[in-house]
Formats: sequence, structure tokens, C-alpha cells
Amino acid sequence: MPKRNQAQSQTVVADQQALQNAFIQLIGERWGYFLGRKLKMQEMAEKTKEQAKTARELAKTERTSIEEYIEKPTDAGKTAILNTRKNLKSARETLKTARKPFMEKITPLAKAVRYCDNVAIPDSLKELGHPVAPRFSLSDWATDAIKPKKKE
Repeated sequence: MPKRNQAQSQTVVADQQALQNAFIQLIGERWGYFLGRKLKMQEMAEKTKEQAKTARELAKTERTSIEEYIEKPTDAGKTAILNTRKNLKSARETLKTARKPFMEKITPLAKAVRYCDNVAIPDSLKELGHPVAPRFSLSDWATDAIKPKKKE
């Protein structure tokens, strides 16, 4: 009988190591998706900088025109708001079109990160014997890690 218990314990240890290795790979995969998404978003921001700037400026002009119209309603102010809104709508469509190829790549990455965070990682932790439970106070290492650094 002792050999049987020894074989069972070796199997349990091997299973535990396999689960831990799978968990490590899962965390690595999750961070890979996160970093890929982050890089694609940076690339999108660079490539669509001009379109985004145009849309922001038109939105700012619209807000300013509305404030001026509220203070002093005029037909010219009304016309300016309506024209700005048309231009803004067109600028936002242009921006959306420019971002579309990037968003097609970013969206699945974001969904994968969310799935890992909400389903895969908690399930894996539960299987490893460490179910996730709500925590309302920070551990010592977390408290130290988020402390503001003193400037010297």
C-alpha cells in the first residue's frame, strides 16, 4: 500500500504543476493581448491624429457657438451652429472610417483581455485551490507599491 499512496501523491504533484504551468501561460497570454491592444491603440492615435484634431476643434467650436447663442440669440449664431454640426458629423464619420481597420484588430484583443480577467483567471485560480474573494483592504506590499515616491 505505501507504493500506491506514493504514486498517487506523485500524480497529484504532477497535476498541480501542470495546472500552475497552464496558469502561467494564461497570464502571459492575457498580458500579450493587453500589450498588443495598447500598441495598436498607439498606432491608431498616430495615424489618425489629424482627423481626431479636426473633430475635436469642430466640437470645441460647436460648444463655444452654443454658449454664445444662449447668451445672445441671433440668426447668424444659429446658422453657425447648424453648419458646425454638419461639419462635425462629417469629421466624426471620417475619423470613424480612418479608425475602422485598427478597431477591427483592437476589439478582439480587448474582448480576450476581458474574458481572461472575468472568466479564465478566476476559474483557474479556483481550480488551483485559491478562489477569488473580495478584498476591501490592501496588503502591505500593495500599500507600499502605490505610495507616492518622494522627490529628492
